[in-house]
Amino acid sequence: MGLGLALPVAGQYLTGIVNSNYAGTQSVYRHPSEVVDSRYRLYLNLASFDLYAANNYVRWVAPFSFPRYLTGNIPNQYRAERGRSLRQTGYMEEQLNGRDKRISIGGEVRGPSALVNLNDRFAVAGMTRIRTGISMRQVSEEMARLMLNGTQILEQQRKVFENQSGYANLNAYGELAGTFGAVLLDNDDRFWKAGLTVKRLIGLYNTHMVVNDGAHEIVRDPNQIGFQALMIRKFNGVYGYTSQGAFESAGLSPAWLLGGRSAGGGWGFDLGMTYEYRPEIRKYTYREKGELRRDPTKNKYLYKISASLVDIGGIRYRNAGYVNLYDVDAANKLITNTTFRDAKSPDEIQNRIVDVLDLNPAQKRTSFRSGLPTALNVSVDYRVQEKVYLGGLWTQSLKPAQSVAMMVPSMVAVVPRWESRWVELAVPFTLQDNYTLFTVGLAARLGPVFIGTDHLGGLTTIGKPRGANLYAGAAIPLFRKGPVNPNKCFFPPQEGGYWKRFGRRR
Repeated sequence: MGLGLALPVAGQYLTGIVNSNYAGTQSVYRHPSEVVDSRYRLYLNLASFDLYAANNYVRWVAPFSFPRYLTGNIPNQYRAERGRSLRQTGYMEEQLNGRDKRISIGGEVRGPSALVNLNDRFAVAGMTRIRTGISMRQVSEEMARLMLNGTQILEQQRKVFENQSGYANLNAYGELAGTFGAVLLDNDDRFWKAGLTVKRLIGLYNTHMVVNDGAHEIVRDPNQIGFQALMIRKFNGVYGYTSQGAFESAGLSPAWLLGGRSAGGGWGFDLGMTYEYRPEIRKYTYREKGELRRDPTKNKYLYKISASLVDIGGIRYRNAGYVNLYDVDAANKLITNTTFRDAKSPDEIQNRIVDVLDLNPAQKRTSFRSGLPTALNVSVDYRVQEKVYLGGLWTQSLKPAQSVAMMVPSMVAVVPRWESRWVELAVPFTLQDNYTLFTVGLAARLGPVFIGTDHLGGLTTIGKPRGANLYAGAAIPLFRKGPVNPNKCFFPPQEGGYWKRFGRRR
């Protein structure tokens, strides 16, 4: 009997794209202040996706890549193993060091979205997306081994593993967001802008389990000769979930969007600021119809620094018809090879867990809160020369590991890139998965489409990867227009330094 553990994939940041001056709404998710003073008059995101995860427990050691395994495109000599578990094939190598284990798997789809520059000072955006993720944190090593290997591994049989603990969450929710950005200060070489995003959140599905104190033993199955079973000697914690009807009821009606028909709803916020240092701003300044303006088609900074707090808020699940929450205090409960046999839906699996743990429906609660993956984002971008930039990204998760919430692993990255209006190439160097995994990626934008990965090794077999990811998207970009005849109206450089130019008559 195996509970299963997927290969980790690391990402969730679109590291090769988000620092670009042509990222459109993709950069707004990281820094809401990037909505204003963009190179676009109108940016329409048609669709984009990001698949990710992170892990400190297993590595992929197969003689072919994990994407080839998923798609079934594997060498003929290994096809007989296609339907077997990854542990049985030996394609996954455990990292046994006595430390707690963690894993994050998931992704998001960003649907139709639009960014609109209203004028030189203000801009707005409307965005949609669906996010889903599985996260396990501070899971004791013996419990992680049970989840990967099941009950058939010999060295784990006939032993009582005590003091087991861990936190697990499965989240899926929809998001409708609106962003407003404004220029706060445009004073020659100093430029400040800020942005605020407000999100309406609709809960689609949630399952979470907290094991504060557990003990388990692999024993002989009393009903099936030759099979092993899992005896839960102790389980003190919490078990909560929403029924599948919450997902099936999804729609665009006001009652669903406002939380009446969904399992739950809530609000979220992003807020942030950007500072740009523009020592050559006069090169981009002109008069149009008597008004002093900046050329909106050009990047005017030598460097810029952005900082944001994102995903503040959460979802309150409180629809009594869908929400189930139990305090668990169970002992000596047996899970056999047949416990989940023929269970074909999430509700059937949940009901069998409730039965096995002997949870009392009379003590069920019908409300709980699931938090967003709150994080601090800081970005730096330096123009090395025309079209060549060196970017830096830092994401620090602000959610405690014990939270009932979607989680974003912390990371830091350096991203050199070459960018132009229609073509872009970036090579992110990232220390991700809470600063424990070094990866090299590659991302490219060609006209209205982009594709990238933050972990090239994970898409190949280089270096026994414990991560991989992939992101891509398509958009309709409409660029802003520059001055009609800039050669006549730009302020040319002149001798005398800054103060003479500053005092020059306009």
